[in-house]
Amino acid sequence: MPTIDPIYIGDDAFQRLAAYCADSFPDLPITLVADTRTFAAAGDNSARALAAAGRAVRSVILRGDNLHADEYGIARVLTASPYGEALFVAVGSGTITDITRYVSFRLGMPFVSVPTAASVDGYTSAGAPLVIEGIKRTHYSQPPLAIFADPAVVKRAPAELTAAGVGDMLGKITAAADWRLGALLWGEAYDEAIALRSRAAAQTCIDSIDEIAQHSDVGLGRLMQALVESGLCMLDFGESRPASGAEHHISHLWEMGGLQDGGPQPLHGAQVGVATILVARLYARLRELTRGDVRRLLEEAAAEGRAGDVAEIEAAYGSMAPTIIAEHAGFLEMPAEREAALRSTLIERWEDVQAILSSVPEAELIERLLRRVGGPTTTADLGLSQARARSGFLYGHYLRERFTAAKLARLLGVLRYPL
Repeated sequence: MPTIDPIYIGDDAFQRLAAYCADSFPDLPITLVADTRTFAAAGDNSARALAAAGRAVRSVILRGDNLHADEYGIARVLTASPYGEALFVAVGSGTITDITRYVSFRLGMPFVSVPTAASVDGYTSAGAPLVIEGIKRTHYSQPPLAIFADPAVVKRAPAELTAAGVGDMLGKITAAADWRLGALLWGEAYDEAIALRSRAAAQTCIDSIDEIAQHSDVGLGRLMQALVESGLCMLDFGESRPASGAEHHISHLWEMGGLQDGGPQPLHGAQVGVATILVARLYARLRELTRGDVRRLLEEAAAEGRAGDVAEIEAAYGSMAPTIIAEHAGFLEMPAEREAALRSTLIERWEDVQAILSSVPEAELIERLLRRVGGPTTTADLGLSQARARSGFLYGHYLRERFTAAKLARLLGVLRYPL
C-alpha cells in the first residue's frame, strides 16, 4: 500500500496541491471531481491553482441534493471522465471521495484528496463504502497519494458536517471495544498498537470538544487530525475494524432503508453518533450480567437454535436476504464444535469480557458530547421512524461477519429494542 505523503493542512493548500501534481505527475491531465457545493468551496480554487501551474483540468461536477456513493454516482463520474490516463483530484467529503477513489482505482489511475469538511474519517482509507444493489459494503479500492486541506475551507463548512465528524469519531469508542470482543471470543485478527491509536484519536476529539463546538481553528484542526488518524488506522490494518463496529452496522442499515425510500439522508457521521449512543446502552445492559446469568442465557439460547436468525434476515432485508445469508455463513452455519468452544470461552473468560464492556462509557456522556457540538442524539432527531430505528439496531449486525456487542447480545438472547 503506498504511503500518503504529504498530508498537508495549511493556508496555501491549493498552491501545494498544484506544486505536488506538477512534480509528481507532470505529464498527466487532471480530472477534478466535486459536487456543486464542494466546487464552490474548494474546487474552483483548486482548478485555478492547477491551471495557473499549466495543467489541463477537466472538472466533473455532480449536481443534485441527494448524492450517494452508489452505482448511479459511480456511473456519472465514470461516463464524464476522459479517455486515457489522468490524475484524479477529489474535492469534497465522504461521498465525493469514495466515488473518486473507486473510479480511479478501477481505471488504474492515481488520485489525490482535497477535503472540504471535518466530517468523515475516510479520507485516508483504502476502502470505499458503496451502496451496490441496495447493500452497503466496503469495496477494496485505494487511498489517495496525498491530501491537501485548507483550514479556512474546513471552517466554512456547515456546522452539521463538523458535528457529523464528531459523531464518526465517537463511534471509535464502541468500535474499539467490539474489536477486542471479536479478538477474544471469535479469534478475529487484532492489533493492539493500532487499537490504541484509534482510541487515542477519539480521546483527542473528546478532550477538544469545547474548541470544536466553538469552531475554533485549534478545535477543527484537532478534529481533522483525529479523522485522518482514524483513516490511517484502517489503512495500516488493511480493513475497517479499527474504526467500525456495531454502531456503523446499525447506521448502514438505516442508510440502506433510506436509499430505498429515495428521500434525503442524514449525514453518515450523524447516524453513527446516534447509533453509538444505542450501542453504549447495550454495553451497559451487558455489564449487568453475571457469569451465572451468561451460563443460563446460553442454555436457553441453545434450546432455541439459530433458525430465528434466518427468519430475521429475511424479514429485515427482503430481496437482499439471500446475499446477506450467504455472506453470514460463518455464524449461521457455525460448526457445533466451534459454537461449543465459543460458549465455553464466554463463560470461562467472562471477567475479561467484563473488562472490555467496562471500557465503554455511559451513553449519557456521548449524548452530552454530541449535544455540545449541535449534533443529533436520538433516532427522532435523524427523522427515522420507530420501525426503521428498531430494524437497524436489531438486524444491522447481520451486515458484517464480525463479532460485536450486538452479536454477543444476540447470542445471549438480550438484544432488544428499545433499550
